[in-house]
Amino acid sequence: MLNMTDKSRRFLEKRLPDVVMAEKVNDILDPLYMLIEVEGFDENDDYNAFGDEAQEVYDDVYYSNVR
Repeated sequence: MLNMTDKSRRFLEKRLPDVVMAEKVNDILDPLYMLIEVEGFDENDDYNAFGDEAQEVYDDVYYSNVR
């Protein structure tokens, strides 16, 4: 299991439950990136509230596991 905050784990359990127990960081980051691309932007291509939250999770997973 990969390192992440409880907040990130809860987000993934809700939005991408199939990746929560992944053992490779890209098995979480790749689907999360796609989710951000689909749901994370407003009509001006700026992050919406969901995009901000999802990007925080992405950053947490990345920085907690990539050295």
